Amino acid sequence: MSKYRISYLVTTYNKLPYLRQVLTRLVEARLPDEEIVVADGGSNDGTSEYLSELFEAGKIQQFVSERDKGESHGNNKCMLMAKGEVLKMITDDDAFNYPIIRAAADFMHEHPDVDVVMGYNATIQDHDLTFARVKEDPAIDFMRWYELKEPFWMIGLPLLVRRSSLPIVGLYYTGVVFVDLEYTYRISTVKANIAWCTGLLSMHVDNPNGNFNRMPPKMREEEYNHVRSFFVKHKRRNPVELLRDTIEAVKRPIRPAKRAVFDRMGWAQFQNPEVFATGYVPHEGEDLLSAVYRVCDDFMAAQNHLRKTEFIYKPQEVSKVMPPTSA
Repeated sequence: MSKYRISYLVTTYNKLPYLRQVLTRLVEARLPDEEIVVADGGSNDGTSEYLSELFEAGKIQQFVSERDKGESHGNNKCMLMAKGEVLKMITDDDAFNYPIIRAAADFMHEHPDVDVVMGYNATIQDHDLTFARVKEDPAIDFMRWYELKEPFWMIGLPLLVRRSSLPIVGLYYTGVVFVDLEYTYRISTVKANIAWCTGLLSMHVDNPNGNFNRMPPKMREEEYNHVRSFFVKHKRRNPVELLRDTIEAVKRPIRPAKRAVFDRMGWAQFQNPEVFATGYVPHEGEDLLSAVYRVCDDFMAAQNHLRKTEFIYKPQEVSKVMPPTSA
């Protein structure tokens, strides 16, 4: 029997201004049957002192502040410290919708064979708060996995994992920077039972301090190709796919120039259905980070009011990895 219903697992390193925004909201949202576990990777910006204050006040339940080997290492510490039935990773610079997270945890509680819940994530950029994106590609990739069991990856922010399922899905691999890439690819290949939540669980805040933005483009590409080649078997593309990819490769570099011309001439343009206005209105005296997270909270609440939260799921048959030998 788990001591808590949900363990919120937070990893951080030298992002105290962002962390204050994230933990203030999480502490306020936490219920008595939920815990907050934090792993600080040895920050030197006052994070350890801030966490000590929260712990002494009973606002977080566990924390450790010591040098680690990166985000995966911190995630794994939190996973092993956690006492909850469901594990929910909370990054130190993104935003989360706790009512929908609880709906997903309730679904897992009602369906004990579900190992993992994935779902929708939005993205906003801290230099322009007037619009946000909600990508449909992860849902499409999930449905391809759902029907054909094709491996896929997605940003890990919406992810919930059952603690008792760790022997199946495992801990995070500490040999990569893009922890989501390897972990979600792996989950989709180990015969885990995955459900999809149609609600908006999280919102990525694109900022210069993020791991993705700090990693050199060539290194990003090399890591992506390395991980993908391990999980995805190469298959020859048919002529239609080759033609489509060629056209896309030609069109991609000229799109920014085309949009600039259309804007200058005042001509109507095709509107990306994945882009949404946030309704951002500046508040006098409000600093940038407070505005960012206020907009995220309001956007997720509005989106979830418009969309029905449902779960797509069918259990997989339990089977051995090694097929039985014929008699």
